[in-house]
Amino acid sequence: MISLPACNNLCLLENAGELPIFLLIAALILSPPSLGQPTDRPKASDMPPEFSMPSPELERRVWNKLPIQVVLPVNLERLVTFNVPVRVDLPPDLDATTLRTQIVADTNSGTIYWTALKPFGSHRVQVQDIVTKNIYLLDLTSSTDARDTTRLEVTVPGTISPETSPTPASTSQQGSDAAEPDPVILTRMAAQHLYAPERLLQVPDGVFRIPVRQTSTDALFHGAKVEATPLVAWRSGDLVITAVKLKNHSASDLILDPRTLRGHWQTATFQHNLLKPQGITRDTTAAYLISTTPFEEVLGGHQ
Repeated sequence: MISLPACNNLCLLENAGELPIFLLIAALILSPPSLGQPTDRPKASDMPPEFSMPSPELERRVWNKLPIQVVLPVNLERLVTFNVPVRVDLPPDLDATTLRTQIVADTNSGTIYWTALKPFGSHRVQVQDIVTKNIYLLDLTSSTDARDTTRLEVTVPGTISPETSPTPASTSQQGSDAAEPDPVILTRMAAQHLYAPERLLQVPDGVFRIPVRQTSTDALFHGAKVEATPLVAWRSGDLVITAVKLKNHSASDLILDPRTLRGHWQTATFQHNLLKPQGITRDTTAAYLISTTPFEEVLGGHQ
């Protein structure tokens, strides 16, 4: 297992062909993947909750400038979806030992995946629209008595709901029996290999490790002082996924934006969407980049 900072945020974008196709709803409705090639053949009970939880029902709220109450059960994942792309500003005491946070976002919407690891009192959390910079407030609490995992959809008036936006990627997935893992499953697998204990590691059938040159480059992002170092890579059919360590070399906070990446990537996923200044805790994170060619070939002349 490669040592990196604790898991916090996740940001996923897919570009396939001529038009952008996003995997937000596909990520929500996929049934748990059938896993093969076990590393240590862990028991099903040892697997992370997101692989075994059923798809939650939907509860709708409209943002009306009043903080929205969100109660999290302990060790059960709950999803909060906005119809705008978002990032989350968490209070310092809601760190990775208390709350696991992942974000899946595209240009039209964003979903926050929250798992409380222990009970905590009410915290005011700021959710920011990445595009407009508008702030939305959530009052977040966690209790051992809570059991509700219903997905909460927050609609910001004047924008398009993710339920009504085109989702060709999810439609294709529902009607397809393709044996190869899709980018969401590949990304989850790569993240586990960096952060999860070895006893939990499994590789889906048809996925194979491939060599990767662990040479650092500052050419992955346009206009950002970020050092990128490929760590490990896998191939599944025509897709290659590379886990890359990202380190902020600037003296200011940096919000990672997949639109600033050089090269053609099918998907770009960040473990954290905010990097702290160089030398400060959380100045380093991981990215999971899916392409049709190896990492060094995608960057090509940019290096």
